[in-house]
Amino acid sequence: AAGTFGAMIKINDNDYRLVLLDTNALSEFAKHDESFRRFVTWSITPPQPMFVPCFSAFSLLELRRYPDVYGRFSQLFRELPCMLVKSHEELLDDEVRCYPDPSDINPTSVGFSTQGGKGTDLDRVLEMASADETVLRQEKYWNDAAHDIVEGIASLVPNFPPDRDTYTRVEVQRFLEITVFSQIAMRHHDFAEQMVTRANQPVNISAFPSVKATAYAVWHKFYADLNRKRARSDAFDIIIVSAVPYVDAIITERHLAQGLRQAKRMDNFIEHLTIQTLPDFRHSAPPIH
Repeated sequence: AAGTFGAMIKINDNDYRLVLLDTNALSEFAKHDESFRRFVTWSITPPQPMFVPCFSAFSLLELRRYPDVYGRFSQLFRELPCMLVKSHEELLDDEVRCYPDPSDINPTSVGFSTQGGKGTDLDRVLEMASADETVLRQEKYWNDAAHDIVEGIASLVPNFPPDRDTYTRVEVQRFLEITVFSQIAMRHHDFAEQMVTRANQPVNISAFPSVKATAYAVWHKFYADLNRKRARSDAFDIIIVSAVPYVDAIITERHLAQGLRQAKRMDNFIEHLTIQTLPDFRHSAPPIH
């Protein structure tokens, strides 16, 4: 069960922590054996419970564009216990169901292990998914939509200009309130309507950490630095971040790590989060955590 937040999980009466590997981390470890070995060393170093790596289906979708990297990822990670995290929509569904307390939400959907039989063998599951028509249709949909998602977000930036040269903390909080509620209202209209019109209560956005995380990511990528060059991968990065409040650590590239650290300074919903970047694993394993 998740803490506030975090996601210490129990498997066979043993406690484990979750570390989310974003697309860049999975690619890095697939390409560089030394970095992967350092990650494994870091993940199992005592005294605290070991980390179980987890990843998003959207990262797999991105990796599939590079067959060699995808194949190497499958080979490496099938040897480790690992997990698939829920999508942004699944997490929001859980948050609506558990409102107003999301602390017991489990962010994982599928576990993989060579000890669990064919149904949990990562390599075999990925092979089966690659031949599934429904999966392939979803893959095409999201690949086609990524550019439009990025451009759609960018088109909204002029609607929320700062009062002065840079945004104040108050303005960032106002952006979060507007963005999180708008997302809930669009994606769970009946819930939002019931809260506002029938119960006559404001929606507590802190009960939706997955949406808050994506809103912070949007802020960092599109608003905090107006000169930053947008990328197609921004769409998937934002979606993947939805699981961050429910894991204990993340390994990501520097720019997103910077954004998460800024969010930690402004908000306590990810105060538990350990943030590591890819360079941390290129020369030696990071310090004991």
